[in-house]
Amino acid sequence: MLVELRIRNFAIIQEAELEFGAGLNVLSGETGAGKTIILTALGLLLGGRASPDMIRIGEKEAVVEALFEIGGGIPGLAQSGAATRELLVRRVIAEGGRSRVTIGGELATVQALAKIGAALVQVYGQHEQQSLLRAESHLEILDRYARLDAEIAAYRSAFDRTRELEARLAELARRERERADLLELARFRALELERAALVPGEDAALAVERTVLANAARLAAAAAETEASLYGAEGAAFDAIAAAEARLEEAAALDATLAEPLAMIKSARANLEESARALSAYSGRIEADPARLDEIDNRLQELVRLKRKYGGSIDSALETLARSRAEIAELENVAESKAGAARDLAAAIDELGARAASLSARRAAAGAELGRKMEAELKSLGMRSPGFDPRISPLAPETAAFMHRGTALGPAGADALEFHIAPNLGQPPMPLAKIASGGELSRVMLALKRLEAQQHGVATMIFDEVDAGIGGEVASVVGRKLAELARFHQILCVTHLAQIAAFAQTHFRVEKEERRGATRSRVVILPESARAEELARMLGGDASSEKFRRAAREMLERAQR
Repeated sequence: MLVELRIRNFAIIQEAELEFGAGLNVLSGETGAGKTIILTALGLLLGGRASPDMIRIGEKEAVVEALFEIGGGIPGLAQSGAATRELLVRRVIAEGGRSRVTIGGELATVQALAKIGAALVQVYGQHEQQSLLRAESHLEILDRYARLDAEIAAYRSAFDRTRELEARLAELARRERERADLLELARFRALELERAALVPGEDAALAVERTVLANAARLAAAAAETEASLYGAEGAAFDAIAAAEARLEEAAALDATLAEPLAMIKSARANLEESARALSAYSGRIEADPARLDEIDNRLQELVRLKRKYGGSIDSALETLARSRAEIAELENVAESKAGAARDLAAAIDELGARAASLSARRAAAGAELGRKMEAELKSLGMRSPGFDPRISPLAPETAAFMHRGTALGPAGADALEFHIAPNLGQPPMPLAKIASGGELSRVMLALKRLEAQQHGVATMIFDEVDAGIGGEVASVVGRKLAELARFHQILCVTHLAQIAAFAQTHFRVEKEERRGATRSRVVILPESARAEELARMLGGDASSEKFRRAAREMLERAQR
C-alpha cells in the first residue's frame, strides 16, 4: 500500500506531501491544477522516463519519494521474515537529465525500480482505454488475465530460436546454390595462406634482422674499435685496470679495509675482459650479406601484402586461414549440413506448434471465464444485459511466420483475439472498437482492471480520469464499483465527477495559485466538513450556493450508505 508521497520542485509543484489511506483516495481539482502532474511524479517511482523539463523553473533538481507498506515477496527485493514492512523509494532528477534511484536506502537502477513498481502498483490511464480500440492489444490483456507470462516467454524464446534456424537453413541453401564460386574462393584463400607459411611474430623478427644486416659494416667497426680500446691496443683500459689492481693488492696486504674496493676492481677487470672477448667474436662474425638482405626485403613485402589483404596482421591472416579451411569443409558437405538444418528447423517448428497449442487451450479456457466474469462486472456497472465475448480465431496464414500442420504460428502463438460486446439485450456481439461509446469503453476497462487486479493481487491501483465519457447515474455506479474494489485494494483515483468523489474515504483537492510572479500547485486533504463544498464545485455550480451544497450533502450521504 502507498502510505505517503512527497514531491519537491517538480513541474509547477514546489512542495507537496500526500498521506494516503486504505480504501478509495480521490484527487480532484480544476483542469490544469496539477492532478496529472502528481500521477506523473508517482510514475517516476514506478520506472517512468525522466526529463530535465520536469524540474521546476529556477531549481537545480526535482525529488520524488514514496513510502510503501509491503507484505509478501516482491520481485527484486530481499525477502524478510516480517509480515509487513516499510519500503522507501526515492528518485532525484538533476540538471542535464541525470537520474538517481534509491530503493530502501540502496542505490538502484531504473529497471529494478520498474520491476518492483509493477508488483506494487497498477496504473490505468486514458491511453489504456484507447488501447481497447486496437484489437492487437486484446490478446495481451487476455494473457495477463490468464497469467501466462512464463508460457509466453518460453514460446517467444522458442520462436526466436526457430527464426535463427530458418535463417541458418536459408543461408545454407544460398551457399549450396553458390557452392562452386564460394568453394573456389575459399580454396584460393587457403592455398595462398598455406604457401606463405606464416609464423606469428615473424614480421617483427625479420624487421630486427634487416636493421642489423643493413648496418653490418658500422656495427662491425664499432665492435672492433671498442674491443681495441678496452683490450687490444697499446694503453688499453685493461692494462690500466690491471696495474691498479696490482698496486692496490700491495696496499691491501698492509690494510685489510682495502679488500672491498680491491674486490670491485678485480670484478671490473674480469667483466672488461669478458666484454672484450664478446666484442671480438661479434666483429669477427658480423658481415654484410646482400643476398640475405634481399631475401628479407622480399619476405617483408609479401607479409605486408598479406596483412593488408587479410585483416592487418599476421594473426588475423592466420584466423582467415582457419576460417577458410572450415568453410571448405562445410561447403564440401553443404548438402548434408542443409539436410541437418532442415531437420533441426522441422523439430523446432514441432516444438513451437506444441507450445502454441498449449497456449491456445489455456487462452480458450481463460477467455470463456473472462467472458462470464466480464458480463457480471459490466452488469454491476450499469449495463443491463451485456454480452462480452473474447473471440479467439486462428491466426491468418498470410500473417504467419511459420506453418505447422496447417496451423499458422506467429510471435505470440497461433491465435488472434478481438473483444466483442453486445451492450443491449437482443443485440448480437460486435467488435468492441466498432460499437463501444466512450462511457462503455470506460466501464469495460474498469471491469478488466478489476478482474486483472484480482488475478495478480496488486495492492494499489491508480485510475487517471476513469470517468471519461460517463456521467449521471452511470458515474454513481462507477463510483460504487470503485468503492467496492477499494475494500480489497488501495485505490487512487483522479476524477472530475462528484458522483465518484463522493465515495472517497480520503479526498485531496489540487489547487493552482499565483504567488510572487510564479504559478504553483498545492495539495490539501479535505476534512469531512469541506467535502460538500468541493462536491458542489464539481457539480458545476457555485460552491457557496446552498442548492448545490445541499445536493452535495445528499450525494455524500447516499455514498456513505
